[in-house]
Amino acid sequence: MKKWGRILTISASVLFLFSIVSCGIPRMFPWDSVTQYNISSRQLDFRTSFQTETSGSGAAEITSWSLVPSRGTPVIRLYYIVTPTAESPLYSNVTGMASSFSSRFRSSFPPTYDEEPAYTRSFETAYTDDETISVSMWEMTVIRDDGSYEPASRIFQGVDYFTGNGGTHDNGIYDQYIATYEFSTETAGSGYYILMNLNGTTYRLGRMNGKPFSLNLADYYDDDSEFLPEDSEGLMQDATLNIYLGASFAFENFTSRQTVPLVEVHRNSLLAP
Repeated sequence: MKKWGRILTISASVLFLFSIVSCGIPRMFPWDSVTQYNISSRQLDFRTSFQTETSGSGAAEITSWSLVPSRGTPVIRLYYIVTPTAESPLYSNVTGMASSFSSRFRSSFPPTYDEEPAYTRSFETAYTDDETISVSMWEMTVIRDDGSYEPASRIFQGVDYFTGNGGTHDNGIYDQYIATYEFSTETAGSGYYILMNLNGTTYRLGRMNGKPFSLNLADYYDDDSEFLPEDSEGLMQDATLNIYLGASFAFENFTSRQTVPLVEVHRNSLLAP
């Protein structure tokens, strides 16, 4: 009985593991630039209906895809970096943060950041006492008319922020979706907000704490601001505001997620918008 009991136990364990592995097989969708999506400083578009070609030992295999975006996706994401411009090598290193962030999340979704840095790096500089400066990338906030605000990734969710194009397939999903955007500024006291025109609708964007971008560098190294107080000398007398846009995609019946690379969509001197 002990022998048969052991065999039954082993068999049950194998079946259990097999069921876990079977249920956990990821279903991937192809997501390549040009064929499935395009992103630039002025436009993001993606296709839900397309074909892919797989080469093998015989004739190439053509696969047709008709994808349905998951509820609340795509997610349009907006981030900013206040870049010290005192040293050109430092500036080029800081702007590479967007690329590092994209690489980290290209096969997943970034979280939503509530007044927390999305990504931080420390750089060498001769302008601070400890010869380093900590620079962060932050999520932009959407400012409502009543002054309340939320991170952009909680607002820009779903195909309603895109314009449908071409034919339709499952559940009236368009074959292509397009989002066009451009950026300007709006004066706010001693600073300014960023205005984003997204497919003809204007949204007011602010810092991670909902405040406008200030013309006073001291406002960026107070408590709970973009820079540590001890790094204030690293900003010198000027800084640059860099804004980046990306998007995350998920589709029904697929387990994979994709976030496209961040692209720079706006840049200006922080003190002269």
